Amino acid sequence: MIWYMNTISRNDSKLIKLLSIELGISEGAAIRPESTFADYPIRFDLVIQDGIKTYIVDIRRIVQLEALSHLGLLKLLLSDKLSGASNIELVIAGIRITSEAAQAAKNIGIRFVKLPSRLSLEEPHGKTGAAPVKLTSPKSWQVISCLLKMKAGTSIRRLSIESGVSYGWTYATVRALVSKGIASDDGGNLKITDINKLLNGVAWERPFERNFTKEIRIAAYDAIGLAREISAVCDELQIPCAFTGFSAGEIYTGYSARHDTVYVYLEKKDHAELAGMFDLQNDGGIAVRIYSPDRDVFKDRMVFSIDGVWLVSPSQALLDCAGMGYAGRDLTQKLVETYGRL
Repeated sequence: MIWYMNTISRNDSKLIKLLSIELGISEGAAIRPESTFADYPIRFDLVIQDGIKTYIVDIRRIVQLEALSHLGLLKLLLSDKLSGASNIELVIAGIRITSEAAQAAKNIGIRFVKLPSRLSLEEPHGKTGAAPVKLTSPKSWQVISCLLKMKAGTSIRRLSIESGVSYGWTYATVRALVSKGIASDDGGNLKITDINKLLNGVAWERPFERNFTKEIRIAAYDAIGLAREISAVCDELQIPCAFTGFSAGEIYTGYSARHDTVYVYLEKKDHAELAGMFDLQNDGGIAVRIYSPDRDVFKDRMVFSIDGVWLVSPSQALLDCAGMGYAGRDLTQKLVETYGRL
């Protein structure tokens, strides 16, 4: 029995049956229509998992050269991770393939599956070949934050080296920035051209408050002093913590924003243990807004200008401040201005 992870129309079922026969897919295979593969920033028409074998499939009525763009980009991304790549087969299916596309598919290593002309195929999902890259994903943001530090124009290759992100992923991120009007790439002179559009995109794609879990109030009079005390207690308990949002932005920039609240990342399992080390109250004092990390925010944490206060990295602070939207826009702009010096 073949398992379909999403709803598939009757015509799609015929198509998948034909593909299953052609590719030799077993009855126990799992098929995910309109899906991404692993953590790569590309959406494909079908991802088929058959034991240890994975088939990545795009479908076109007529396969022309540009139809290979998604699979070609995945091939480039996979070239940076050779382990396990032999168990991944890239497939393009259609009723006809042009000679130019056929030669390119052969050179790239993409398998063409010919479908019967009687099969009614629509151009799938209105795709135009643009790869949907999430700019706030850990790897993409690593590329973007590195680009923000490189004031002079640079090349994709150089950006890949400086950011430590694979060339394929860097390329996909840059193409997304250019397509959204955030960056320009004029003959190797790559640079951010619309910082406001970038910040708006971040606020829409990854709202900071989405990671909020709880707020406690602690009897204290000074927000920075409380942040230092929380950092010390966490060190004593061997609990990782990192201050972010307004707390990190103020310390990194010296720009005064909030004095009645601190913002900190803490794993959910550590909330109760930390709270038990302080006198909590219902009103007054300093509010401690606790956020659960959606990525590893602790590996690059640091102590900056104020001794004893653990901060997220400048890159993470910028991502979180931008995620506050207009509420944090003034501080975010200040952080952008000083970011290259941090």
